[in-house]
Amino acid sequence: MNFGPSNLGSGLGAEMQAYLDKTLLTNISETTVFDRLATMQRALPLKSSQDLRFDKWIRMADLYLTTNVNQTITGNNAALGTESSQLVPASEYTNFVLAEGSSGTSKATMKLIKQDAVVFAIGDWMPHTEEMEMFHNRWTVAETSKQMGEMAGLIIDGYYRDLYVNGAGHVADISAGGAGLDNVVDAAFTQECRNMFIALKLSGAKPVNQIMTSSASYGTTPVRAKYTGYIHTVGAERLRDNADFVPVEKYAAGTSTMDGEVGIIGEIRIIENDNAPLTEISVGIYKADMIVCGRDHTAHVPVRGKGSTEFVFQPLGSSGSADPLKRTGTTGWKSWLGAKVLYPERLGVISARVLF
Repeated sequence: MNFGPSNLGSGLGAEMQAYLDKTLLTNISETTVFDRLATMQRALPLKSSQDLRFDKWIRMADLYLTTNVNQTITGNNAALGTESSQLVPASEYTNFVLAEGSSGTSKATMKLIKQDAVVFAIGDWMPHTEEMEMFHNRWTVAETSKQMGEMAGLIIDGYYRDLYVNGAGHVADISAGGAGLDNVVDAAFTQECRNMFIALKLSGAKPVNQIMTSSASYGTTPVRAKYTGYIHTVGAERLRDNADFVPVEKYAAGTSTMDGEVGIIGEIRIIENDNAPLTEISVGIYKADMIVCGRDHTAHVPVRGKGSTEFVFQPLGSSGSADPLKRTGTTGWKSWLGAKVLYPERLGVISARVLF
């Protein structure tokens, strides 16, 4: 966020520019949810390259312990390698015993995978006229900043949502399973939630134990450690008809909850979100994709970072000879996006039908 005066000569002054930037970013932050799940952060690569380079270590234990019980990745980017919960063979320690006077043989190996993401600009603008400034008492630059922040938040959140859906390492789709086997209310959905828990656990995904706040400033809130599932509002409401669903109202007293949390199935906390994936199959029948995640799966340039997001105001007449009578100006916003799912094995998607 740019706290200095606009470098485009808006004439707003430093304090007003800072206020409008803050208004924009606050409304973006309150609207976005999925960007908060990208917990590994990088700064904008100023004066270097549009490419972000991310390093991903394949754990030494994974390379050495070939006998393991890791879950096979069924989704995207399977070739990037996985972390696994290791099944240490019986008496494995004997391979590390050092004979007298001997240093033994080397068994340690390290592997680093380099991945890239492109940083790109996004933004939008609208014109304003002399008449708007003079006669429309409801129109203000501040209101424009507020509404643009809400719109920008939805667009940015859609980018992260699609990144997770397309980058998830574990994918389960029961939407074509037939009556009694394809809906979020069916026992088949509960079973896939249990399978997803196993897949994430054995792939090394750690439960989510804190979440970024819906604030323009950095900050996290501790929560009870569980995997989290984000599903469209329609799907979340229909889940109440699933016999295995425990609504948040029945949680033990004092249990911390997340924004939008509606309940739990097994080891997955269910979060409703009206920007989560929902696709119409036919009239009254939809497919809901529930994004299930552990922590630390995605790296990104945070929207909340300094310099990442800015409100841009161009006063009447700022276009020079193209507007010789100074009759029009513009208001707009711009931001930078760049993210990469580094650990697809820590992400999953469960797809099922919902009726609405």
